[in-house]
Amino acid sequence: MKQKQRMNEETLQSEPRAREQVYSHDVDSSSEEEMPRMARGKPRNQVNTNDFRVEVPKFEGKLDPEEFIDWLNTVERVFEYKDIPDDKKVKLVALRLRKYACLWWTNFNAKRLRERKARIHTWKKMKAKLKARSLPPAYVQDC
Repeated sequence: MKQKQRMNEETLQSEPRAREQVYSHDVDSSSEEEMPRMARGKPRNQVNTNDFRVEVPKFEGKLDPEEFIDWLNTVERVFEYKDIPDDKKVKLVALRLRKYACLWWTNFNAKRLRERKARIHTWKKMKAKLKARSLPPAYVQDC
């Protein structure tokens, strides 16, 4: 009982040391004198607003309108959350296309190149092309 009481008193008296352990990745009783370890390249007072990983989801290009709309809405939310600049959106989405969608995008760009048309650089235009490919002409979304 006295030992627990002593440990509680030591903890209360050494608040700075407790803070050091929050930042340290490996807490070891023999290295209590060690300075807290920080990630390289990050200033000590910088706050990390991205506490968790948020990515643009992959899209395989299946012809399911509901799946496509869900994917597109998620992409828009990720862009908004991460404040992705417009000039990076097309490249980012192109990297996340898989299987049929990737094949379609590659062929679509090759065709534009053969026809001497400019590459698509805006998300608005890419989104329109993806919608034209993935949604039936008479598709109406239920609310």
